Amino acid sequence: MSYSMENTISTHGRQSGPNGTPIPLRYVFCALVLLLSAAAFYALLPRLISQIHFLRAKNYIRQGNYGLAISRLEKANTYRTKDSEILKQLGDVYNKLGERKSATREAFRLTEKAKDAYVRAALLNPLEVEIAYGLARTESRLEQLYKHLHPKDKANPYQPGSYFENTLRLRPNGILYNSAFARYLYQHGENEKFLRVIRTLARIYPPSYYDLKEQPFWSIAVKEAVKDGLQQAIKEDISPKNTHRIISTLLADDEEWNEAIAHYREALLHQEFNNTSGDYIHLGRLYLKNGQPEDAELSFFRALDIARERDRALRALYNIYKKEDFPVRLYQFYQKAKRRFIFSPQMEIVTAQALINIKHYNQAQRILNELNDQEPTAEAYYWLARIYETEKDWDRMELAIQKATVLDPNNSHYRQIFISLLKRLGRTEAVENEIDRTIQNSENPPPNLFSERAQIRWKREDYLGALKDWKSAIRLSPRKASLYARAAEACIKLGDWTEALDYYQKAVKLEPKNKRYTKRYLELKAGSS
Repeated sequence: MSYSMENTISTHGRQSGPNGTPIPLRYVFCALVLLLSAAAFYALLPRLISQIHFLRAKNYIRQGNYGLAISRLEKANTYRTKDSEILKQLGDVYNKLGERKSATREAFRLTEKAKDAYVRAALLNPLEVEIAYGLARTESRLEQLYKHLHPKDKANPYQPGSYFENTLRLRPNGILYNSAFARYLYQHGENEKFLRVIRTLARIYPPSYYDLKEQPFWSIAVKEAVKDGLQQAIKEDISPKNTHRIISTLLADDEEWNEAIAHYREALLHQEFNNTSGDYIHLGRLYLKNGQPEDAELSFFRALDIARERDRALRALYNIYKKEDFPVRLYQFYQKAKRRFIFSPQMEIVTAQALINIKHYNQAQRILNELNDQEPTAEAYYWLARIYETEKDWDRMELAIQKATVLDPNNSHYRQIFISLLKRLGRTEAVENEIDRTIQNSENPPPNLFSERAQIRWKREDYLGALKDWKSAIRLSPRKASLYARAAEACIKLGDWTEALDYYQKAVKLEPKNKRYTKRYLELKAGSS
């Protein structure tokens, strides 16, 4: 024994080989580490290969290539048979592939495969809510597909109700899951359960009301269930601002104005820093609906006080006065508001527009004249022109709209109105001059201006000038057949039959059913041959 040990281990702490050659211990240690690493790598290899297949499958899913994705997921599952995430993904892909199939039987087969994948995933991870929900959705689809395949079979083997209930046991406050269960219950006529889920939805997520009211199942009973859920949300202090707003909306729909106002005011007490001018405008509208114009005024003043753009806020509340049939109150509000706030010229214009809309022309005219006395503006003169137009006071309208065009020479709309008025008054020369100025001052003059000037020139037998204008109009509006026809007639007057024929040919091509164009084209063609 002594001899053997001495041959195996030297006094210097080295191990000897079979021939007595000593081996350093670090080599032994390295070999041991390599063996252990190889063993660990061998154990991890299936997981690594599975992960590679899984990642490739996800790439295929993003590309919408579900067939290749399924192939990769099946391979990933082969290397890791107890991975619930792989099986869940497999179920998702089979579902998507089944939804793409128009053939019911093939869709049914793929959806069954989806269910099988979800069932295996659920056995591995029974607490994962996404797996439970995937199973519920799949069972629901199988139920529908089975009805199509076996319309006479009343005993449908697929019953998704228990799967939905299991999903909600895992996530009772899941908005998506409750919504899907509600639709299922409605379709199956389980009214009591359906309304209970609706109450739950309104309680856990008050804004679900906005989606529910758009659903085909919205009814008085559903509305009452939503109200109950919202009242419970208030008790539990769930999103109180939103909840009070929504209850106010529901009550306003029923014209219960006092209660609607009370809830909306309560909503504004929560997170007051988030209140906007629109909130106070809405509250003012509720007051008007309830016949409380004084309270409405106070709310509207608050809206103007915090509004970022007072002219827009003013326009909104004026529209409410008009809609709620309080025209007299509109001008009274303006007078009071002007004492509280500094009115910009635009706010004065907005007020005048509102008064014109309710046909209070004298009050609007007074505001516009006062504005122009301080600092003339093109818009103020434009609205004065519109007032004079309603009164058929053409002389004053001409003066007002002409001033608008002088103050804003680039405004083609003002010039068009001025031109239309001059035409009405029979001022042909003035019309042509105004068209000239409009074209010169416009970067992109509309084609009708050239066409109008062409007609004026045609009437005074300036056919060359008319043709030039119609050509300009054609460049701007090349799909309008009438322009080609008029250009052709100008060419005829100038004796250019060839160009006239070309223009009529284009007119016929654009409007082949126009008998007049076709007749003129054939006449020219016959005359030129």
